[in-house]
Amino acid sequence: MSSRSGRAERGGGGLRRRSGRAERGGGMRRRWTVFGSVALLLAVLAGCGIPDETAVRIDGRGPVGDTAPGDPTGGQPPSRTDSGSDQRTFALNYLTAAAGEAAEAYKRVNEYIVSTERFSPKPDDEGDVNVVRVDADGGGIVITQRNDGTSLVKVEVQQVGVLRGNGSIGEPVETEREYTFTIGGAPTDPGMGSGLWVLDPPSVLLMTDRALSTYYQEKTVYFWNSDRTALVPDLRYLPRSVPVQRHATAVLDWLIGGPSEWLSPVAVRLPEGTSPVGNVPAPKDGGRLEVNLSVKAGALETDVELQKLFTQIVWSLKSNQLLDNELELKIQNQSRMIEVAEDYRRRYPLYQLTGAPAGYGVFEGRVYQLANPGDPAPLPIPAEENHDVVTAGATRDGDIVSVALVSRQGEYFRLRTGSGPRVVSALLTSENRYRSMGRPVWLKGTGERRPAGLVVADGRLMTFTAGDPDLTPVAFSGLSGSVTAVGASVDGNRIAFVADGRLYVAGVRVEDGGLKVEPARQLPTSLHQLSAVDWSGENLLVLAGLDDAGGSAIHRLNVDGALELRQVTNVGAPVEALAAYPEDAQPFPLMYGANQVAFMGETAINRNQVAPGGGTQPSSPNPATAAFYLY
Repeated sequence: MSSRSGRAERGGGGLRRRSGRAERGGGMRRRWTVFGSVALLLAVLAGCGIPDETAVRIDGRGPVGDTAPGDPTGGQPPSRTDSGSDQRTFALNYLTAAAGEAAEAYKRVNEYIVSTERFSPKPDDEGDVNVVRVDADGGGIVITQRNDGTSLVKVEVQQVGVLRGNGSIGEPVETEREYTFTIGGAPTDPGMGSGLWVLDPPSVLLMTDRALSTYYQEKTVYFWNSDRTALVPDLRYLPRSVPVQRHATAVLDWLIGGPSEWLSPVAVRLPEGTSPVGNVPAPKDGGRLEVNLSVKAGALETDVELQKLFTQIVWSLKSNQLLDNELELKIQNQSRMIEVAEDYRRRYPLYQLTGAPAGYGVFEGRVYQLANPGDPAPLPIPAEENHDVVTAGATRDGDIVSVALVSRQGEYFRLRTGSGPRVVSALLTSENRYRSMGRPVWLKGTGERRPAGLVVADGRLMTFTAGDPDLTPVAFSGLSGSVTAVGASVDGNRIAFVADGRLYVAGVRVEDGGLKVEPARQLPTSLHQLSAVDWSGENLLVLAGLDDAGGSAIHRLNVDGALELRQVTNVGAPVEALAAYPEDAQPFPLMYGANQVAFMGETAINRNQVAPGGGTQPSSPNPATAAFYLY
């Protein structure tokens, strides 16, 4: 075996040369836009049905950010000898070895590898790790015994992305669908020790998505959007092996390092020159957590700028176990702001959500409020406008409600939009008509601008406003194929959409000239031929498509594509639309449409679920044909 020490190797997306072959390496909570109200300061701070016998199975909730408990002493992946002589367990353990703090990734992986084949990273290599999705319980790992006593391990993978040293997951840099490596006893070197070894490893650091879920905690940090009116969530992963006492320092480093790559166009960095003054010291029980920063002269000159920074930090530390009392922000050792963290977050919440959501169903072309879930709310649509409805979307900002109704006129569809206090006063109808139109969604947090919405019509993503229902096409750079579905995040700065059967996320911003969509990022998923998507949390998507068995299914997926869980399987028909409430802490039932029948959980929504006192009840026993949330 040849030594690895002389090979050109880099982590992340760098070049590796192995055996003469060039290879690429790789390495809600609620946001109520901080529009609070203490004079100008806080005003600036702050968007024919499925057969009855069809079995529908709910498989459980997907990953939820910031819910994993801290583990100051555990969280270490298994060592080389933990598997004994079990080859399959050893192979799986090897694919978890990179998990943990990035600086030690190569060291942990090299402990599995015979000395002549170990990685020799360059000094600037930060230990970027290629995260791959592996069907470890199925046929994703195949081990073949050889006559020489070694075994060949073949691992079928889906490339998920690159776990960076800053805890973010970037887009994949590898394209391989399969990796192979050889395992067996050590060569004759008596100093190697007993047990199994990796004799011919893959040329890059690999880690399974299951290892990511097991050995990391999901954390969310926040960056101000481009016009500094709302905070944008940014998902990160913190190794469980990091002691709780260092969590605040890690979060502060992430903030100073700036937003993740795909969010950079819509999120701004901290003031130029911001740097930490030492680590964040761990307070005594119930004590004050102190954050000390150094900034360039001229930065944070006003109270508004200081409070924006404090707001960003206090929300980014929302899951920190040591911040159970006061947070003090110091600038160059000078105390500038002290607040009880929980009280401050209660006064200045994150998202523009007023009360619990209200659910609505469409029966016989009319919208009715559902008795569950959420709080009772008056129907925001004027009675004279509640007709010929195919599907709808609604949003509220305080008392102002905006609605968008898709109406059928013969073989064509038109959009009707409007807004008003509690109930829309009048609806405007688009001049153009379309052969197809999906469920409209609204962007929250647009500030003083008119509410903006998105809808898919005739295979194109279109934008509209409450005061102008005429659709304007949204352009995407580098994308081809028709768009079939769109969902908007609770912060109003991110969207998810399905184009040509594939899933994408992108940053968006509402400008005076209209809606601008930044370059999109494709997300990996185990589903195929995707048909619908929506947001079910700050950093959580719900999507529908076909599984490997060809059945219609609904999965939950982190916004970076890293962690995926089944939500609903065996739906029985292609899912046409999804409607979720994007709240991490208080989940409400997922609603979806399939074969022109609307479901809540596993049950078709029927007229018995219509809220009493809402006027004339549906006359037909047929189930609802569409459903949506108002929040």
